[in-house]
Amino acid sequence: MFPTKGYKAYKQHWEAQAGFMDKPPWAQDKILKLTISTDFDSNLKDLQFSNHSQKKENGKNTLRVKVPYNYLEIDNFESRSLELLGIQENWLIDFSLDNSHCSNL
Repeated sequence: MFPTKGYKAYKQHWEAQAGFMDKPPWAQDKILKLTISTDFDSNLKDLQFSNHSQKKENGKNTLRVKVPYNYLEIDNFESRSLELLGIQENWLIDFSLDNSHCSNL
C-alpha cells in the first residue's frame, strides 16, 4: 500500500502510472520547484524529503522534485502534486516548473 502523502507517495504514484503505460516515469528536462514559507518548517519534516530535494534559499524552503513525463497532459497537475506531496496551498510562496540540470533522474 502506498503512503498517503509525502515524497514517497508522490514518487510511487507517478511511477505506478508510468509503469501501467509502459513509459519511463520522469521528464528529463523539467523539475517542480516549490517555495514554501518558513512558518511551515515543522510540517515539512513529516513529509520525508531528501536533503537533495529540500534546501533553504534566501531564508525560504525550496523543494525540487521530478515531474512525470506527461505532466503537460495531466488535468490539475499542480493540485494533484500538492495533494500527493502533502503540501497545502497556503504553505506556498511560489510553484513553478523549471529546467532540470540534474542527471540523477
